[in-house]
Amino acid sequence: MKFRGFLALLLIFLCGCGHFSGDIKTGDETARIAVLDKNQYGNAGAERELVISMRKPLTLNPLLNEDPTVDTALKLIFEPLFNISEEQSVISNIGESFTVSPDGTELTVRLKDGLKWHDGEAITAEDVVYSLDTIKRASDSSIYKGCIANVSGYESVDSLTAVIYYNSPYSMGSYNLCFPLIPKHYYRNEDEADFNPLGDGAYSISDSTTNEYSLVAASGINGTPKIASAKIIISPDRNTDYDAFEHGITSVFNTKDSRWLGRFSGSSCEKVVYSTNCFEYFGFNNQREMFKNQSVRQAIAYAIDREEIARDIYMDNMDASLTPVNPTAYMSNEDSVAAYDYSPDEALKTLWSAGLSPYNYSFSILVNEDNAERVETAEIIAEDLNRIGMKVSVVKKPFEEYQQLINADEFDAFIGGTDFRSGFDLRDFLLSSSVYSGTNYVNFSDEMMDTLLNAEIAAVGQDAQKAALKEVERYVSLQLPVIGIGFRYGVLLTSSDISGVTIPYINNCFAGVENWSFEK
Repeated sequence: MKFRGFLALLLIFLCGCGHFSGDIKTGDETARIAVLDKNQYGNAGAERELVISMRKPLTLNPLLNEDPTVDTALKLIFEPLFNISEEQSVISNIGESFTVSPDGTELTVRLKDGLKWHDGEAITAEDVVYSLDTIKRASDSSIYKGCIANVSGYESVDSLTAVIYYNSPYSMGSYNLCFPLIPKHYYRNEDEADFNPLGDGAYSISDSTTNEYSLVAASGINGTPKIASAKIIISPDRNTDYDAFEHGITSVFNTKDSRWLGRFSGSSCEKVVYSTNCFEYFGFNNQREMFKNQSVRQAIAYAIDREEIARDIYMDNMDASLTPVNPTAYMSNEDSVAAYDYSPDEALKTLWSAGLSPYNYSFSILVNEDNAERVETAEIIAEDLNRIGMKVSVVKKPFEEYQQLINADEFDAFIGGTDFRSGFDLRDFLLSSSVYSGTNYVNFSDEMMDTLLNAEIAAVGQDAQKAALKEVERYVSLQLPVIGIGFRYGVLLTSSDISGVTIPYINNCFAGVENWSFEK
């Protein structure tokens, strides 16, 4: 029996702004109309303030929050310990540096000296410990719960130094340092702290109503922003976020879904494109007898015109990738990946060489009908495979039914996607044990894959990690438990009168917001 949580299932198939994409249905119509009422909110540009949107929060404590849109908005108030660059390197922020012990079981974090919370109190290692304690007691659905993976304990050594201990060697520990810090002295003693946040970022909350939060520029750890005020308005759904930006009600729209981009192709808004961890792929049900033969999976890879899909369906808004390792990442070993350039002849040759006939293969590709890109992708793949003699059809289902069928293993193949956490830990996606408790929805079970994945996580030092990841990438490209399409681009859209916007960090689209300005 499989024990896959709803949130994990949602994350593996929806990949978008912050964390999600896909066609999200409009929610409360009254709330939607209220957001779009310019008389209520005014025009973002005319007010000369930064305006963004989020869902109605259940808490403003960033470490207890479960909503991605709230998490994004809180980046204006709270700074993360470290940032993750577009190339997947760990960048200093509150944390100045980190070191890993020779055996890989201890990670020592050194904080920058002289940093302060908005109330003037110093940021210390005790705040790191308190923040980790808060994550530990948070629900499994909280945004940063994964940051304590494999953690056995932690302590402050002095006012600027904290040590995190791991149950076993853990090469991905540094990528789990991107959580925001909260001040121990305030959250431990303030009963209303969860809705009256005290942070260290560019802004602090000055006032609030049921529909919006007013923010003022603060002296954060990275300076005081040039834009003196900001506002967060409550929006019922993603479609309303989009409409609010299009009509000038909000001044920022961040998305990883290329379907939104066409609407802005001719507009005057500013666009900053960046690489993401949103991986789109064709997944086999590796429990099906027909897909247990490696030659069949390889033949299908040759028969799929992945370049056509990336070009015509995703409008080249992605980095093509066969494997679930982003080729733009500094740890990528793309040259080690086996090539499957589109070739129907090579597909047939692969099958015939293995004593197999394409005419003996008949299966369906499951896709959620509300996602136009994936429907079109499935249809192209079906056409490609039918062209070599297979009999392939496309099954379109509402998203909820699509989820249920995949969770119950009632599918042959599917088109899906996942937004990987930063770093290069693929165990939840490909480890044999993750078939039952993780996000290995393709039901791939392989002892060598398990060995390579575990060796990568235990590798200590960048050279050893890269060498171990190279073996994982190579083996994935040979075994093909999934056939990757690519990693989506994200785009940070801002109103045309805002300047100074730079490529965002993967974990923080508001990094550098202090330098944004209405001065051209």
